[in-house]
Amino acid sequence: MDQPKNPSTTRSSAWQDDGLDFEVIDVEEARQILDRESLSPFGVSTGSPQEHWKRLRRGTLPTDRALTGRAIDWFLALPSSVRPQNLSLQFPRITNALADVWHEPQQGLAALDKLLCDGRQGRKGFPAVVRDELIALRNWKQTL
Repeated sequence: MDQPKNPSTTRSSAWQDDGLDFEVIDVEEARQILDRESLSPFGVSTGSPQEHWKRLRRGTLPTDRALTGRAIDWFLALPSSVRPQNLSLQFPRITNALADVWHEPQQGLAALDKLLCDGRQGRKGFPAVVRDELIALRNWKQTL
C-alpha cells in the first residue's frame, strides 16, 4: 500500500523551489544599502537622505516661526522649572505641536518620546539644552 504524502511537505518544497531567494543581512547593513540606493519606491530619485526628508516635510506655515496663543497659554501654565524656553525660542513649530497634544496624556508622552528617540538615519538631534528641557518636561509629565 502506498504511503500518503504529507501535503504540507510537498507544498513547502514546491514553494521553496519556485520562491524568491533572500539573503540574510543585519539591520545596519540594510540601512547602509538603502542609504546608497534610491530613496524613491519608484527608483526616480537619487538625492541625498537630507533632500529626501525635505521633500517629505510639509510646507512651512506662519505658525512655524512663532508660538501660537495656545502654545503661549500652555507654556505659561507649566511650572517655571520645566518651561522649555530654549525649545520655544529655537523650535516654535515643535512647541506649538506639543501644546496641541499636551492635554491628551498618552499623546503628550508619545510626542515627547518621539522627539527624544528619533531613529531616523542622518538626524543630528536637538542641541543639549533643548534635549534636557524635553527630558525634564517628560519626567514631569510622567509624574502627573
